[in-house]
Amino acid sequence: MNDTANLGISVVADRYAAAMIELAQKQDMLDTVNSDLYLVKDVINSSPELQEFIDHPILSGEEKKDSLEKIFSGAVSEYSLNLIRLLADKNRLFILQFIPDYYNKLLCEKRNIDTAEVITAIEIDETVINRVKEKLEKLFRKKIEIAPKIDREIIAGMIVKIGDKVIDGSVKSKLENMKKQLC
Repeated sequence: MNDTANLGISVVADRYAAAMIELAQKQDMLDTVNSDLYLVKDVINSSPELQEFIDHPILSGEEKKDSLEKIFSGAVSEYSLNLIRLLADKNRLFILQFIPDYYNKLLCEKRNIDTAEVITAIEIDETVINRVKEKLEKLFRKKIEIAPKIDREIIAGMIVKIGDKVIDGSVKSKLENMKKQLC
């Protein structure tokens, strides 16, 4: 898919996510809807047959809606089920997999929560994660969720990415900086 198509999908998915946030907040169901959306995404992504069914161009929206209702009825809230129905009616089920991430992003913004990607060469334990989280929360004055990632190429140390900011304390970057200074 090209960048223009991705931009179009992101705009539409973001609008549906914003509408769902508004509705969920009125019903005091922000976390429930968040869980519902990820459940739907996970079920669809774990079943190539279901994904193929949703993407099938000949099947009507009504057929897709009926089948998805049977699959998700009782597993998700009525509000999330209504979103699936609406997307089927509008022939937009293909954006269903994008909505959870946009919804979660908006939910985190609403709650003043940011996610920090913490990249290390080895797995770090909960104590280190908690210390990093605590320092980042003081630095950025907001609640931080940690998303650990391992990249053996950084040799040692860590790289923290939060929003558009990068804190690079890796040995690899220090060695590269030394190399630049020596050459």
